[in-house]
Amino acid sequence: MTAATAPSSAPRPLAHGSLPPRRPTRAQRLRKAGADTLVLTRRNFRHMVRDPFEPAIAITMPVVVVLLFGYVFGDVMAPPGTENYREFLVPAMLAMVMLYGIGGTASGIARDTARDVMSRFRSMPMSPAALLGARALADMARACLEVALLLLVGFAMGWRAGEGLSGALAAVGVLLLFRLALVWLGVLLGLVLPTADSVSMIVYPLTFPLSMLSTSFVPSEAMPSWLAPVAEWNPLSAVVTAARDLFGNPSLPSDAWPAENALLVAVALPVAVMLLVTPLAVRRFRRLSR
Repeated sequence: MTAATAPSSAPRPLAHGSLPPRRPTRAQRLRKAGADTLVLTRRNFRHMVRDPFEPAIAITMPVVVVLLFGYVFGDVMAPPGTENYREFLVPAMLAMVMLYGIGGTASGIARDTARDVMSRFRSMPMSPAALLGARALADMARACLEVALLLLVGFAMGWRAGEGLSGALAAVGVLLLFRLALVWLGVLLGLVLPTADSVSMIVYPLTFPLSMLSTSFVPSEAMPSWLAPVAEWNPLSAVVTAARDLFGNPSLPSDAWPAENALLVAVALPVAVMLLVTPLAVRRFRRLSR
């Protein structure tokens, strides 16, 4: 009898003519991340269709507010010298819709994290960047739908863009840039806060005062002297003023620096927020992945 030999643990030599597997190139990784992002974006859209309550409320409530302010409170709230209050109102409502969208982003991320959806996706052979990118892409697509719907409602009410198509597109670009910065801020909040309920407890008490303590509806001159600087330096005020100027709609006169440089503030501030918040969100996501 011959003694049985134990199997060797040494690595087997490669077969003749075979090569070790090559690491994917940067271009291949980018294509993989893009394909995974599109797959997860479709998944987010399907969830919106299956559970349409939150998106429906987010889309219809601004329309109701525009109709209410435009037809009921318009003559009372119109600033002096404003001939068409609806042209004054629509840019403000567009900016407020972009602001309040942060709640949906943060609660969606927090809900997926609490249900271990993120953990299940991370166990699959997909790009980690696709998980956050898909949420951002889906929310930006919804923001485009909200902007288009509000513009159609405003047009039906008599709102017009005095600067033509180019000015209107520039104004929409400023609004969507503002929303994109809030998307990544919402992603970070959703990764930090434990549940969707905690998101509501923190986000909405912050966004409501931010929307009211601004020059969206009331000029800063009508506010107390200690409150006027808060409204003038409110980032939302700069976005609203820039959108009104680009649309060619009436804006409130102000000597404050943010109002005189509204377009600069409305572009520079969201870019700065994204440069700060996006790496923090990615770092937090990687920490949760361990």
